[in-house]
Amino acid sequence: MVEVGFATHPGRIRSHNEDYAYHGPTPHGYVGIVCDGMGGHEAGEVAARLVAETLYTFLQEAPPTPPEDLLREALLAANHRLLLYRQEHPEAKNLGSTAVIALLQKNHAFIAHVGDSRAYLARKNELTLLTEDDSLVQQMLTSGLISAEQALRHPQKNVLTQCLGQETPPNPHVHRVALPARSLLLLCTDGLSNLLSKEEILAVLQDRSLSLQKKCDELIEKANQNGGYDNITALLLQAPAKSATFVGSMPFKLPPLRYLIGGAIALVVIGLLVWVFAGRKKAPTPKEEGDVIVLSDDSLQADTSNVSTLPPAEGGEVPAPPSDLPTPLPSSPPAEAPPSKPASEARTKSASTKATTFEYTVRKGDNLTRIAQAFSVSQSELRRLNALPDKDDLKAGQKLKIPVQAVHTHIVQKGENLSSLARKYHTTTEAIRRANGIEEEKIRIGQKLHIPVVKR
Repeated sequence: MVEVGFATHPGRIRSHNEDYAYHGPTPHGYVGIVCDGMGGHEAGEVAARLVAETLYTFLQEAPPTPPEDLLREALLAANHRLLLYRQEHPEAKNLGSTAVIALLQKNHAFIAHVGDSRAYLARKNELTLLTEDDSLVQQMLTSGLISAEQALRHPQKNVLTQCLGQETPPNPHVHRVALPARSLLLLCTDGLSNLLSKEEILAVLQDRSLSLQKKCDELIEKANQNGGYDNITALLLQAPAKSATFVGSMPFKLPPLRYLIGGAIALVVIGLLVWVFAGRKKAPTPKEEGDVIVLSDDSLQADTSNVSTLPPAEGGEVPAPPSDLPTPLPSSPPAEAPPSKPASEARTKSASTKATTFEYTVRKGDNLTRIAQAFSVSQSELRRLNALPDKDDLKAGQKLKIPVQAVHTHIVQKGENLSSLARKYHTTTEAIRRANGIEEEKIRIGQKLHIPVVKR
C-alpha cells in the first residue's frame, strides 16, 4: 500500500492559499496531484481546485488507456474545464493553474506536468528532479544565457511559458520513471522549490526519525523560515517495500454520458488546435502583482539576449524573496483579524463573532487530508477534536467537528455567487461548498447557506 504525507500553508506573506492537492487510488493506479492556482480575487483558489478535481475524476472514470495518453488527456480535460468556468464567470478572466501528477503502477510511476510545480524522486542519498519548469528562466538556463545560481535568484522566476487555463491547449510533459522499493516521490509547488535547495529537501527526506507527515510539516516550516513569500504545498508518496499493484477494478460499463462528455472534450480540443494554427492569439493580460505571468507564443520568440541577469548567489543556493515583497520578520505571522460584520443585516439571519465548531458530515470519497485542506485546519487538530485514530478510515455519514472562526446563515440574493460570498464573509469558496454539499459553482436566489469562516 502506498504511504502518503501531505501539508500545505499560505506562507508568511499571502493572506490565502491558492494551492490544492489530491491523492488516492484509481482504476489506473495510485495518483498524487498538486496544483498552484493563479488569477487573484480567489480565482486562483477556484482554478487549482477545479483542475485537481477534474484530473482525479477523469482518472477514476476513464477506460483502460496507455498511461502517457491518459495523463495528457486528463490535463487537456482540466484545461477545458477552466475555459468553461471562465466563460461562465467573466470576472475570472485571468484564472489559471499549474499541475503536476504522479501515477504509480507496480514498480514505476508516470509523471506529468504543466507549469512550474515539480516532482522529485528521493532514493538512498540522491534527490532527482523529474520535471522541467515551463518558465522563461528555465528556457534561459537551458539556452546557456544564465547560470544555475543566477536562475535561483532571477527576478523573472514567476514568468511561465504555459499553464492550464489558456485558450491555446497546453503541451503536457509526460514520462515514465523507475520506482525502487521505499523510494519517495515529492510533488510540490514553487513556494517550496524556490525556497529550499535540493540539499535541504534531501536532508529532511532522509531523516528516518520523521514520519511522512512530519517530513512534509518540516519542509513547510523550513520554507517559511527561508521567507515563505508564496503558498507552500508538499505531497509525499512512498512506494511499498515490495512490488505491488495499485490498480483497482474497472467498472464493467461506464455510463454513456461519460463517452459523450469525452467526445465533446476531444472535439473542443481539436477545434482549439485548429484555431491556434490558423492565427495567432493575443497576449494574455498580466496577472496581479505577486502572481505569475504567462507569456504568449509571440512573446517567447522575442530576443532574450539582452535580458538582465544577476550575479551568482553567495553562500549557497537559497534564493532571496522578490524585491517587491517585504522582508519577513523572524517571528510567526500575525493572526488574522476576525471577519468583519456583513454589511447587510437583512441578508444575514445569525452570526457569531467568536471561534466555534461546525459539524461536517463525511461524504463518500472524503479523507482527512481533503477535509483539513478545505477548512484550513491541521489534520492533527481534527484528530484531537474528534478523537480520531492515526489511521485515515473515515466513513460516509460520519460526523466531524470542524474548528472555525464563526458560522453565518445567509440567504442568497440576486447577483451573488460563491466567490462574492467568500469575499463578503472573509472565507473560502471551498469551505462554503463543503459545508453545504454544493457540487457545482452555481447557487440559486433564496437558497439558505451555512457559511463557516475559516483562515485563508
